Amino acid sequence: MTSTSPGTRTTVAADKAGRWHRLRQAALTLFEQRGFDAVSIDDIAAAAGVSRRTFFNHFDTKAGALFDPALGEAAQVADLLAREVGADPWVALTRALKAYLTAEHRTVSARRRILAGQPELNRYLLLANMHFEESILGWLGDRGITGLRARAMSSMALVCVRESFMAWDSEGGPARLFEILDQMFALAAAGTATIGAASAASAARTDPAADRTTAKAGQTRSRILLTAERLFAEHGVFAVSNRQISEAAGQGNNAAVGYHFGTKADLLHAIVGHHTTQMERMRDHLLRARRDSTDLRDWVACVVLPFTEHLSSLGTPSWYARLAAQIMTEPQLRELAAAGLHDAPNFYAVVGGLHRCLPALSPELRRRRDDMARTLLVHTCARRESTLPADADAARAAWSATAAELIDAIEGLYLAPATGV
Repeated sequence: MTSTSPGTRTTVAADKAGRWHRLRQAALTLFEQRGFDAVSIDDIAAAAGVSRRTFFNHFDTKAGALFDPALGEAAQVADLLAREVGADPWVALTRALKAYLTAEHRTVSARRRILAGQPELNRYLLLANMHFEESILGWLGDRGITGLRARAMSSMALVCVRESFMAWDSEGGPARLFEILDQMFALAAAGTATIGAASAASAARTDPAADRTTAKAGQTRSRILLTAERLFAEHGVFAVSNRQISEAAGQGNNAAVGYHFGTKADLLHAIVGHHTTQMERMRDHLLRARRDSTDLRDWVACVVLPFTEHLSSLGTPSWYARLAAQIMTEPQLRELAAAGLHDAPNFYAVVGGLHRCLPALSPELRRRRDDMARTLLVHTCARRESTLPADADAARAAWSATAAELIDAIEGLYLAPATGV
């Protein structure tokens, strides 16, 4: 039997961290020089002096080389927070986040420049900020702020950072970013009562004729969405044209899809967004009941139940699970649809809660098991959807049984030993 000395383990960890940072810096430099699309994973690996395989030991995707949390980043934020002694909690929190952004200005600027030309990468911002939440909540807890109050304060601060980042033009430099950020922090601190006043007043003024026109347009949009979802699931997204969807939806104008939605990509976004909204409501209900749970099974249920219960609510037949399986399998569709998760903060809250129950797994291993869990969930549901009984009660029972089996399987997947890691 052999053993590894503490010194050797330290050296291995330092070497791994060194490779990670070389890859991050190589990616930043190449993206800034050539643009995101013109750089390949092989280019990044070569510039960092490592193999393609080594790249994938550290990052799952090319975008990950730019957006994945840096090693020790959460600890960096925790350290900045620890220096804030005696200040008002909100002031201290915002000051620590600004200090972090100052220290990481090069990475922040590169991300913003790339996102200006690659808006489909926006979804990575939520993941990039999520890992700060545990440090923030721990610091707030030490100051006596816990539960919903702590989560509200943490969430507001991180939303301010994200929205300021998106409103910022990186050419304006860090001063402009912090100017926007100060405005956002001030608005969050003051509350949002005045924001809704103008919209509430305008909503009181109604036009009956306009209401009828809006209702008819809404019915047409719904019919097109449902028809497109069915055709995409049955024949494949790339095999169905907007003209075919318009005809199948009973629209005399063959350009109806373009009129109501725009491109096929816009239509797919709308379909995913519609279902995401419904599932977010279910996640919100589950989060209210389980937000402070430390039981992994509770969080796995928060992953599974919004999907299976939503599919059950669609009745028989339904098509969304089969479309979701297509989206997961096709890289182009995955990129198109991922933007829908931008408007799904509860989804990321569930992922964060689940990850907090798995402290023994490295971030890389957690991400890989997340991928396995999503694949198992979506493809199992797609199979179930294609074999649902016609009877409504029997179909609901089938979804309930599927959910129970998936919760068992996914909990076991996350708790499985990590061989060779």
